[in-house]
Amino acid sequence: MKKFIIHLLLVTSALHLAAQTEYKASLFGCMSDGITVNTRSIQTAINTISSSGGGMLHFYVGRYLTGTVYLKDNVTIVLHEGATLVGIPSVYDYAGPSGAPKGLIVAEGQKNIGIVGSTPEREFDANVVGNGIIQGQGMLLVKNAGAQIAAGYLDETLEQASPALISFSGCTDVKVTGLMLQGAAGDAVTYANCRNVETARLLIDSRETPGSDGIVADGCENLKMDGNFIHVSGKAIRVARSKGIKTDGNKTPKGKL
Repeated sequence: MKKFIIHLLLVTSALHLAAQTEYKASLFGCMSDGITVNTRSIQTAINTISSSGGGMLHFYVGRYLTGTVYLKDNVTIVLHEGATLVGIPSVYDYAGPSGAPKGLIVAEGQKNIGIVGSTPEREFDANVVGNGIIQGQGMLLVKNAGAQIAAGYLDETLEQASPALISFSGCTDVKVTGLMLQGAAGDAVTYANCRNVETARLLIDSRETPGSDGIVADGCENLKMDGNFIHVSGKAIRVARSKGIKTDGNKTPKGKL
């Protein structure tokens, strides 16, 4: 009987821990009013979840204003339908991983990370946007960066000062799926020296800033790009020094890639 009770307690404890893998962003003080700057709250949530063994950070309907946040091991951001992460239009609120562009969501040397929409996987339909949105306010950010450079306050080129929406470097087991990405100041999604990456069912619309590429991979291995619709001012997909690249069903307004 004693052994049975101990076993029951262990099972109950395990089930409790499993239930803790789902986290609401609001529990960490994240505000969806489009006014409050959530950078610190989102980073606290990511750090807490990662240090607790990992899990999924859920954002629900609203606009979450933020600067750069760093994804950590075993954390996935889930943007539900109606949820938008909005980049701050101040160049001083952005940073980036070593050897890679600045970004709104960045990661360096992390494992098992992701940014995903909330619905089950389905065949991509260009008429249906992703569940959640990452919005860069690219033109406003580029304008502000240009003004700071011209005034001598910022010792960077305009390209260096213009962040991507997602910038990962040296990461392994990455998933970015089912989202709409809008208005990047730089390129939309960049991967540098990453391995085992899935990038699927994205609707990338970044036409405002000149030369904004859609998906950029440099020095990567085992990168899968499926069912993405890419409408950008630069190149839809740009790959260099990479191997194990698989693409299927990617489209632009001009047709299949």
